[in-house]
Amino acid sequence: MEARNYEFSMVTGTEKKIYTFEEYEALEREEGIRYEYVDGEVFAMAGTTKRHNTIVQNATFALRAVAKKKGCSVYSESVKQKLKTGEKYVYPDVIYTCEPADLADDSETVVQSPSLLIEVVSESTQRYDIREKRLEYFKIPSLQYYLLVSQKHYCVELYERSADFWKYTIYDGLDAKIELEKLGVTMSLAEIYEGI
Repeated sequence: MEARNYEFSMVTGTEKKIYTFEEYEALEREEGIRYEYVDGEVFAMAGTTKRHNTIVQNATFALRAVAKKKGCSVYSESVKQKLKTGEKYVYPDVIYTCEPADLADDSETVVQSPSLLIEVVSESTQRYDIREKRLEYFKIPSLQYYLLVSQKHYCVELYERSADFWKYTIYDGLDAKIELEKLGVTMSLAEIYEGI
């Protein structure tokens, strides 16, 4: 008889299933739904808008040419990011990595050592992206930059790793250019918001 792990939820009064990572990946394949995975619990990802999707595609496209020249890769929306605390996997909107282990097998579904993570924030995800995810992302040793891209305004918030702190910069307006010097990347807000 196969052992199953369950916990009791005080909020709903029901049992919630605790998944192994293998069961979690099988669930995603079977259902065709993206779930974030937090210490055995799974949480369905909300759907996105056309605006969100356009911004993600624009950011990915802006990074792709540089990534190709430098032997790096850019992934959007459907590749998981392994977090450093606990057993947690999330879906950033854009992942940029140059880590050979992340690039070795293109059939893998997980990145472990990104240089850049981008989240396109909406009203429903803003608090989670700014608070919980940001703090988890900052624990990833390879991460150099974290960008939060607004859907409501032409505005990007940049967190850049310094020696012993994170520098915070706001870029406002379509004329603004974001310099990601450690990656050799320059992105303009006009590129990110093209078609918006």
